[in-house]
Amino acid sequence: MKLTVLGSGSTGNAVLLVANGTRVLVDAGLSSRETARRMALMGEDPNALDGILITHEHGDHAGGLRVLMKDLDCPVFMSAKTRDAYIGEQRNLNNEEPRRRANALRNRMVEIDSGHDFRIGGIDFHPFTVPHDAVDNFGFTATHNGVKVATVMDFGHITTLITERLRGCAAVVIESNHSRDMLKTVEHYPWELKQ
Repeated sequence: MKLTVLGSGSTGNAVLLVANGTRVLVDAGLSSRETARRMALMGEDPNALDGILITHEHGDHAGGLRVLMKDLDCPVFMSAKTRDAYIGEQRNLNNEEPRRRANALRNRMVEIDSGHDFRIGGIDFHPFTVPHDAVDNFGFTATHNGVKVATVMDFGHITTLITERLRGCAAVVIESNHSRDMLKTVEHYPWELKQ
């Protein structure tokens, strides 16, 4: 199994997971053009993707999804809560964007739940809840032929569940920004994320 970080940080997150012919893009926070460019640098074709997995609705994880989906024919895996928040996101977007997002997901979304395992191609995914100020943020482990890897995107603090799920992984991708000044000044973050 191969994990490639295509982008990480507040300007856009995307990780490519490849195992024996199965290709999954975890998060689509980069622009469609930038995702394609970075995949090409790795010798990968976006049209060969078997799925796009969205961990949560924030723009740096899902901001490039709608345009990317216009160019691809693969399903998008996300929870119903994440879908609703993604469609309803209004920050810095025009009035047409919620309708465009809903149309892009129509007949393309595969609903997943952070409490139930699922499979994309030859990869088994085991999602788990991750603390963050998103409606339904999750991390996951992915297994193929006995090899276990994980991605944990944007979490407020390490929980016992995260520690348990990451045990035995051959590789782990963790993406988390931390700014003490921002945590002090932004009131909407709950105390458990500020710890």
